[in-house]
Amino acid sequence: MKTPSPLRSLRVGTVIAATAFLSPGILSAATVVWDGTDGEYLTAAKWGGGSVPNTNNGDTAHITAGAVTYTPGGDLPLHSGGTLRVSGGSWTQVVGNAWIQMAGGTILVDGGVFNQGTAGNIVLDATSAITVTAGTANLNGNYIYQASSGSLNISGTGVVNIANEFKPIDTYTMSGGKLTANLISFADGPGSINFSGGLISLNGAGGNSGFYGGGVKSLNFTAGSTGSLFFSSYTTTELSSDGFLTNGTIRFNGTVDSGQFTLTSADGGVYVTLTAAAVPEPSTFAALAGTVILGFTVLRRRRIG
Repeated sequence: MKTPSPLRSLRVGTVIAATAFLSPGILSAATVVWDGTDGEYLTAAKWGGGSVPNTNNGDTAHITAGAVTYTPGGDLPLHSGGTLRVSGGSWTQVVGNAWIQMAGGTILVDGGVFNQGTAGNIVLDATSAITVTAGTANLNGNYIYQASSGSLNISGTGVVNIANEFKPIDTYTMSGGKLTANLISFADGPGSINFSGGLISLNGAGGNSGFYGGGVKSLNFTAGSTGSLFFSSYTTTELSSDGFLTNGTIRFNGTVDSGQFTLTSADGGVYVTLTAAAVPEPSTFAALAGTVILGFTVLRRRRIG
């Protein structure tokens, strides 16, 4: 088990030579495409050119089809422009507690499924990004993004599922797609999400629930946002009486203004939208809401244990 570094969180062509043991700068970056069948990521013959992509030195490992499993002998580096791109099929770490180390790297999901699987954590520096525009990214554990953690961007039809608690520190963007978590904690971040579209769904149960925060960092609905924030198994009375709209956790263009928001009961919970935005039809997110565990404790309670 590694000792966490200060950066630990939740932030075309063919390969022309062997990769891992070569020093940086010897190889020019390439996009290396998986052959589309099921198999182990580290199997050289599965990649165009017959070599595993050198994502430690800027290569892009591009998966367009097939179920790719990563059984690590160590951490997976995405450095100096190195990218793991999933456009179809899936990528899953299946064994071990190795980490995904990103320094100037990118995880790009524009189709298919990225599964963090058993990866111990994802480390991002300030120049790294997780970008999900389509498909699904499943991220493990309690995501604690450090102060220089890079970016998380969700747009289009992309879906990001966080298994437990999400603690944003930097300012992230969401213009579409879906983000699911049990708890979002701005107080422990503290960070902001600029929210212009899509769905954020909070689905925790027991002592691991809700929306925790207040102060200068917040979920910030930008002007014209069509986004919806969904609280599973909550009532409008509970949300209103808890001071949720006035304690600074939710804002409009950076300002606390409860008059900008509408609370609507539907799908076994409450949707929060800008008053000027259309209220979602009850069935709009029913499929999503039906796949998660329902039941919340008091808003802003912290995870027990």
